[in-house]
Amino acid sequence: MDMLIDWLPRVGALFTVVLGLIGFFKPRLITDGQHIELGSPMALSEARVVFGGLHLGGGIMALALNEPLIYMTLGVAWGFGLLARFYSMMVDKTSLKQSLPGIIVDGVMAALFLSGMFL
Repeated sequence: MDMLIDWLPRVGALFTVVLGLIGFFKPRLITDGQHIELGSPMALSEARVVFGGLHLGGGIMALALNEPLIYMTLGVAWGFGLLARFYSMMVDKTSLKQSLPGIIVDGVMAALFLSGMFL
């Protein structure tokens, strides 16, 4: 069980890096799937920052430092992303069908990073 607790956050960090690479080099793969229109070069740049740079930086540092507090920080960040999706469903009236892929990704990522607290 200890090995599982050690490796689940690392898997989360690796997935975060992969998502970051996609967001950095091919942000439209993420934005098109979420029906986000990038109407200007600045919008594309912002997508690279949010979906690429932040994920890459967080995931790489989590893997490099292998510190439980970094994993916890990333888990809480993914958890708040999940919370934002539910909030958006209420306030912005996004549907469960539209939100479900993001809910699954955010929930799984939060669970991977926070698994050490629950197992």
